[in-house]
Amino acid sequence: MKLVTAQTFNDSVSAHLVKTRLENEGIECYIFDENINNIMPIYGQAVGGIRIKIKEEDAPKAKQLIEEWEQRPHLNQTNETLTCTSCGSQEIYAGFKSFKTSLGWLTLAISFLFMIYPFYSKTVYRCKQCGNEMDLNS
Repeated sequence: MKLVTAQTFNDSVSAHLVKTRLENEGIECYIFDENINNIMPIYGQAVGGIRIKIKEEDAPKAKQLIEEWEQRPHLNQTNETLTCTSCGSQEIYAGFKSFKTSLGWLTLAISFLFMIYPFYSKTVYRCKQCGNEMDLNS
């Protein structure tokens, strides 16, 4: 049985959500490198992130399911589809970590200077089309 990587993730929550979705569709899958990423997120990047591996013969079906999952529109608290405030696109990254604020830049500088993981980032929605960042609370 040859395993192939279906998708990679930066966080274990997203990986487990997709794993559950694939298993519900009858696709056997495994999560690799989750522990190293949870213990030391910087090292997680060195190993390629958290990977979901599936059987090679299940790859086309899994790819289709993952694409459907990623293409679904994001909804706000009132179940309205989120759109970019700049270009009107519905293609949005959810939970994007932004360092564009002055505190974010300071955090990056301190992290680089002391070689530690950045301890501050603002979680925003980011448009896939124009790169506009929108606050989660708006």
